[in-house]
Amino acid sequence: MLLTDLLDLVLPATCAGCDEPATGPLCGPCRAALAAVRPGRTRPVPAPPGLPPVFALAAYAGSLRRMLIQYKERNRHELTPVLGGLLAKVVAAATPDLRGSLTLVPVPATTAAARRRYGDHIDRIAQHAAGALRRRGVQAGVAGLLRALPKREDSAELSAAERARAAGQAFAVRGRRVPVGTVVLVDDIITTGSTLAASTARLAAAGVRVDRVAVLAATQRQA
Repeated sequence: MLLTDLLDLVLPATCAGCDEPATGPLCGPCRAALAAVRPGRTRPVPAPPGLPPVFALAAYAGSLRRMLIQYKERNRHELTPVLGGLLAKVVAAATPDLRGSLTLVPVPATTAAARRRYGDHIDRIAQHAAGALRRRGVQAGVAGLLRALPKREDSAELSAAERARAAGQAFAVRGRRVPVGTVVLVDDIITTGSTLAASTARLAAAGVRVDRVAVLAATQRQA
């Protein structure tokens, strides 16, 4: 890694949302714009069978899209608390009548992706989201119930039906812990919904019911 790249990671000089100069992860306008966003229901068209109700912060576009790319591909880990707070807002919108405890189950990254990103990026966000929810008085925790299996094919070359079949073989359940309370499956982006539906099915087979799905961004139009 070049010294300039290292300095960008430690002391980023630009906003992750718009590339304008900033003293923190985001500039003032981007922070304000994200604070004003209200999460809502979203659903891919067509939706895969077994997909629970899905809530997203916003469309996968603009500053949010850039933030996620910067976070995942440029390893801008200083965005973790920001994205965790945004995910907490989505979870709260997905569970407005929550009574009791809440368990966030991250969709796991593959070993190769976690190695490339210096850790599982969704688990990091989920941990911060749970912390933000606890500070609001919600009994929230994170359970790593899923394990990602090595990918056998490049999903970019697959049809929608082939991607759905591949997603069904992409995860295994880790351990036999069955969380109590409301279970929310969390991820960064929803596209076709195949991964989220497959994760839900794997958990259901192990006796874990997913009540809601919360994501930061949706590539499909919101319903």
